[in-house]
Parts: sequence; structure tokens; C-alpha cells
Amino acid sequence: MISGQQALMQIVGAEHGEHNALDGIDDKLQELGRQLVALQQRRAEYFRQLARVRVDMVDEGRLTGGLDTAEHQVASVLEQRARAERTLEQELRHARAAREALDQERASRAERLELANARIDDAEAATQARLDAQSTYQARRDRAHEAERVAMHAEEKASESEREKEQKAAAYHADSLFMYLWKRGYGTARYNAGGLFRWLDGKVARLVGFEDARLNFSRLLEIPLRLREHADAEREAAEAAFAELRALDDAARDVDGIPTLERERDAHQDELDDMDARIAEAETRIEDLLAAKARYAAGEDEYSVKAIDYLAAEFERDDLAALKRAALATPFPEDDLIVDRLLDAEQEQRRLSFTTESLKQTRDKHRQKLEELARLQRDFKRRRMDRSGSSFSDGAMIAMLVSNFVNGMLDRDALMRVLEEQQRYQPRRADPTFGSGGFGRGTPWGGGNVFGSRGRGGLGGGFGGGGGGGGFRTGGGF
Repeated sequence: MISGQQALMQIVGAEHGEHNALDGIDDKLQELGRQLVALQQRRAEYFRQLARVRVDMVDEGRLTGGLDTAEHQVASVLEQRARAERTLEQELRHARAAREALDQERASRAERLELANARIDDAEAATQARLDAQSTYQARRDRAHEAERVAMHAEEKASESEREKEQKAAAYHADSLFMYLWKRGYGTARYNAGGLFRWLDGKVARLVGFEDARLNFSRLLEIPLRLREHADAEREAAEAAFAELRALDDAARDVDGIPTLERERDAHQDELDDMDARIAEAETRIEDLLAAKARYAAGEDEYSVKAIDYLAAEFERDDLAALKRAALATPFPEDDLIVDRLLDAEQEQRRLSFTTESLKQTRDKHRQKLEELARLQRDFKRRRMDRSGSSFSDGAMIAMLVSNFVNGMLDRDALMRVLEEQQRYQPRRADPTFGSGGFGRGTPWGGGNVFGSRGRGGLGGGFGGGGGGGGFRTGGGF
């Protein structure tokens, strides 16, 4: 079994592994970039050699002067690139060191939060034991229990009567003659028809047996109202009994200093939340620096692009292409050898470009996995899986799952589902349904949230903190 904090550190460790993999790929890409620039410079030198061999055909100065200028510009740009890259590497080292320091500080603050929750649990257990031994408290609890039972029974009867009214009233509403007399108030003090109409209404009433039906319909409508009034009165009585019991709970908690402990716990939780926000900012900073480093490694930074463009522009000149064609057309071996070197250089350039593109794709996959690991950490923290009392039953399985996630054999949603299935909580000494908590309505110290007051992390939350209903610890449920 491992704690939630240990499980979180396994995810952090996997993130560090992805960072190391990215660094290795970046080193290879940088080396390929250096080889590519060096290859372009060799091509320039081969063209100068070819021009010297073919001096009888072309003006060497006119051909090679542009290459010399381009190479000087390339050297200057590459020097700027080296300085910018050293600055970037330094910033990335500092950002990673800051992130590691934040992770260590977070672990320390999480430990302080866990200790604070343990102190609350111990204090609440002691308070519950003291209250449980008091006859006055037991009597108040039993009275509140009975009041709640009566109120729930009254509400059930009122609801049942209302459902019965809806079912039986349909037949009365379907009788048009009955409803005609009912709406006119026939048989009541508000009926004021006279003469022929009174005589006709009387015949209709006798025909349909209106008097008995009216009395039955009146009772059908009146009984649910009376039962609902009774249920409301019983509910008010239960609320009053609950308030009295909760007042005893609050007073006992105040005497034992539990609210002070909760404020300390909440302060630790605030510190941890603030630390998570700072870690998120540090992650964003590192991601931005890694993106910049990726551009340098892939030769896509502004300096590399400018250097390559300088040389490429010279290589695309028509007179250099003509020089190469002329060399191929002569019977002399000297220029043929240089042309072969140029062809080998072009083939090597294609190989380096292919390898570079393959590494870029691999790097993109690692970058995506790194981003997924960052989101996984945020999900893990947001769901409070690292909170006090959280544990995972099989540490080896968690390590295997994280490894499978990194290797692409498991997606983030599936991993979170398994983590939730593996997660366990250490039993608390304090009973979250004790006293007024047994009503399942939530209390000032729990708010109906088993994860602590006001949804804060940790066990915390008082012995009224269980929001799941279910009766008192003594006297049974209701």
C-alpha cells in the first residue's frame, strides 16, 4: 500500500523521465543541426574548389565572392545563435530547479496538512466520546431522532395522500355534469341560482348523485392539505430538535478547540492550493522554454533559418549550377572528383534531413506525453487523491499503470478510473454521523462533505461532516 502523496510522486517521477527523454532527443537534434550547417559549409568549399579547377571557364572571383560573403554572415549568425542558446539553457535549468524546489515544498506542506487533519480527527473522537457519556446529550439526541422519524413518517403520509388525490380526482374531473355543478357551488352557500335554473340543477344533481359525490370530493381535496399541514408542523419540530442538538455539538467543539484546529487546517490547505497554483505557473514557464529549445534543436529558430537561407540562396544561383554541369561534361578527373563530393554531400543532406524529421516526430510524441502527465497531475490534485488518509492498495500496480500510461498503452481517462478503483481511505477515529451529523443535512463543521469543511482537503470536517444520511450511531437509522 502506498499513500496518495507517494502515488503523486510516481507521476512526478514519470514526468522527470519524459524531460530527460526530451533532453536526449534535443541533444541529438542539435548535433544533426550542427552537421547540417557544417555540410552546407563543405558544399560551399567544394564549389570554390570546382571554380578554381575551372578557372579557364569562369571568373572565380565572381563565383566565389558571394559564397565567401554568405559564409561570413553565417559565422556571425551562428555566433549569435550560440549565445542565445546558452541563455535559453540557463533559463531552463533555473526553471526546472525552481519547479523541483516547489515540488519539495509542496510535499512538506501536504505533510503539515495531514498532521492538522489527524489532530482534528483525534480531537473530534475525544469530543464524541465525552458527549456520548452524557445522559443529557443522549436524551437530546434521542428526542431529535424521534422527531426526525415522526417528521419523515408524516411527510410520507402527506405525499401518499397527494398521489392518491391525483389518481382519484381524475374520475370526478371526467364527469362533466358533476364538474358543472361543482364549479357553480351547488349545495354550498355560494350557490345563488334561482327559478328555472335552480329547478334544472336540482334534477341534474339527483340524476348524478351529486350530494354524496360532492362530500367525497371535498374530503379527497381536504385530507392532503391537512396532512401536509401536519407534516410541515412535524418538520418544524424536527428542525428545532436538530438545532438544539447541533448547538450542543457546536458548544462541545468550541470547548475542545476544534474550530481553531480547523482554521489551522484551512490555512494549511490554502498554502497547498497556493503552491499548486505556483507549480502550474512553473509548468507553463518550462513548457514555453521547452518549445523554444525544440525550435533550436530542430534548426527552426530565427538564427538557424537565417544561416541556412544565406547559403541556400548562393547554392541556387544559375552560374553555380552551370559550373557543375560544365564539370560533368569535361574529360578531366579533377573536377569529376569534386562533383562526386558535391553529390555525396547532397545525399548526406537528404539523410540528415530524414533523420531530423524522424526525431522531430519522436520529440512531438514525448512533448504530448509530457503535457498529458501535467494534466494527469492536475486531475490527481483536483480530485484530492493526494489528501490526508488517501492510499492505494497496490503500489506495484500503480507503478505499472503509470509506466503503461507513459508507453501509450493506457490513456488518461482509463488510468484515472483504475486509480479511483484502487484508492482507499484510512478509517477515521471520529464518527462523521455522530450527533447532529446523523441527520445527513450537513453541519457547520462538515457542510455535508466527507472531504472536510467547505470542501477543503483532508479528512477534517467534524463529526457532523458526513453528508450521506443514515441515522444516529445509537438508536438505529431512519
